[in-house]
Amino acid sequence: MRRRRGAFLLVAALLAACDPVAPQASGPSAESALALMFQNKYAAATSQLQDLIKAHPKDAKDHATYALVLNYQTKQKPALDEAVKAQKLAPNDGFVLTVLTRVEDWNDDIQGAARDGAAAIKAAPNSALARAFYAEALADVGRYAEAQTQLQKGADLAKKGTDYDRAEVERNWSNYYRDKKDYTQALNHLKLAAGAQPKWVERLLELARFSIARQDLPGATQYLQRAANLSPDDAGLREQLGDVALFAYDYDVAKRAYQAALKLQPRSALDLKVLGDIAVALDKDPTTAAKDERAAIAAQPTDQEAGAYLVAVLRYLVKDETAAGQAAKQTVAPSGSGTAPASTYVDLDKGSVDRQSVALDTVNRYRRLAGLAPVTGSAVIHRAALAHAFYTFFNGTLPSIRDLGIHKEESAGQGYTGDNVLTRAQHFGYPQRSMAEVITHRSEPAGAVGDWIDSVYHRIPLLRADLVEVGYGDAYLGPLTVQVMDMSYREVASGRIILYPAPNQTSVPVAFNGNEIPDPAPNASYPIGYPVTATFDRNARVGAFHLRDPSGADLPGISLQPGNETENSFAFLANVPLKPGTIYTADLTYTLNGKAGHLVWKFTTVLGASPTPQSQTAAGEQR
Repeated sequence: MRRRRGAFLLVAALLAACDPVAPQASGPSAESALALMFQNKYAAATSQLQDLIKAHPKDAKDHATYALVLNYQTKQKPALDEAVKAQKLAPNDGFVLTVLTRVEDWNDDIQGAARDGAAAIKAAPNSALARAFYAEALADVGRYAEAQTQLQKGADLAKKGTDYDRAEVERNWSNYYRDKKDYTQALNHLKLAAGAQPKWVERLLELARFSIARQDLPGATQYLQRAANLSPDDAGLREQLGDVALFAYDYDVAKRAYQAALKLQPRSALDLKVLGDIAVALDKDPTTAAKDERAAIAAQPTDQEAGAYLVAVLRYLVKDETAAGQAAKQTVAPSGSGTAPASTYVDLDKGSVDRQSVALDTVNRYRRLAGLAPVTGSAVIHRAALAHAFYTFFNGTLPSIRDLGIHKEESAGQGYTGDNVLTRAQHFGYPQRSMAEVITHRSEPAGAVGDWIDSVYHRIPLLRADLVEVGYGDAYLGPLTVQVMDMSYREVASGRIILYPAPNQTSVPVAFNGNEIPDPAPNASYPIGYPVTATFDRNARVGAFHLRDPSGADLPGISLQPGNETENSFAFLANVPLKPGTIYTADLTYTLNGKAGHLVWKFTTVLGASPTPQSQTAAGEQR
């Protein structure tokens, strides 16, 4: 059929400039697996590729194709693992480099994607897909003119290519216009992509995600319902539909999607545990939720997400601390185990405390960079932060917890412990102090802290000189994730000015991608330059600020003056990303309590794209 032939032409063309691979017998192949994916048979495509890799573990094409399929299933970490395996097997393969570019981009390594995209078009200059994926990375790093050139070349090549080629070129024109904040054109090109592949569910999911981002939830629901009709018998696809519906706050659609997935795979721990959360958020039924989580653990005895959610239901909703404590210590087996004997259960409460330790260590590493004293962790604030993390899961259907409302609780909400960060801490026995809170959605605590430090409004409370102690709590359940850090201050002025990036700091990131609420640069075309901040603990006014490159040229940008919104901090963001491996000079003229001051310092940006993030360091950092 045409779609199968199209998939074959795609891979065959890309492999023309590739490293040699061993010939295989006719039958199941990477090409036929892609054809299955385009027919919305994700489970069959995945199974076929797993069998191929088992039979031919050194075939780079199979690993790369598997990475691409995982990528579209939004399984980004496994996708990256497979793409890296493929690259190690065939480092100069055009198809491998093309897939690696896309997977790195969707894993938020946009600098790495731009680097490998350049290699991909060199290895496969006649590949429309290589041009499209490279253009995506270029737009995401702010190199718009180059992205436009690659998309134009990709469009010309796609005229003689496959439906997939044409759809991906249109999809990445949409990405280009979205990065440029031209949302009308972005939507038009997504619709053109869907027109090129009208029977592939991914194109409707893209439209649903776009609608969610534009806060058009009715539109998102419409696309989700259309997508559901395309493949009623693929469990993985149903889970994808459920995930997108959750992010659209459409718990009715999510419930139907996960129930359909569970019917297709009755012992799926993922489906059971997510349905447990839906039972609370949508149906306000903690009893069913507890049963679902226990069933998930029975299906997967090492599932700590299901175990932690069960503990939270018992602790915060059922309010049975004895049962919660027992569930925390006698429910989930350690990784690599089957059914655990009592002596080998994971202590889930200790696990949450251990994650606080990771978050605290990461905060203190950044504070050392800024020349600040370390802070301590509070067991009481930890309990408050953890309870609030699960509150956001329990009440996912409430409009009041969206955007900045995520910091608040309603007294009628499930698992309510206090209206705000201060009253929640007091609920657990903390004394009345000045407090602040930051929240993000990452996969682990160190990444969450990195998110906060690499922003503007979320960095400032972590780098205050009067910060005393913090508490950290998080929650994870399938596609849902939240990290909460609550901070307590002594509010004693020291007269210090906290600079970040700090003097002589190295490996400083080059860009800020704007994923912050509120948006410090609402009219900017992201990405822009990495934020430079100066935090004062008394009344201050910045008279002038300059960020200069090695030639002495001033970088134009956006300045935020000290005030209530910035917690008496100044911030500067260059209009475009900084250059890698470059020494910049910051020059700050200010008035502090009526007294004039002037500071000049230098910092160096990260050398370049790297498969693993480089640690930011500064002279004299303690280790």
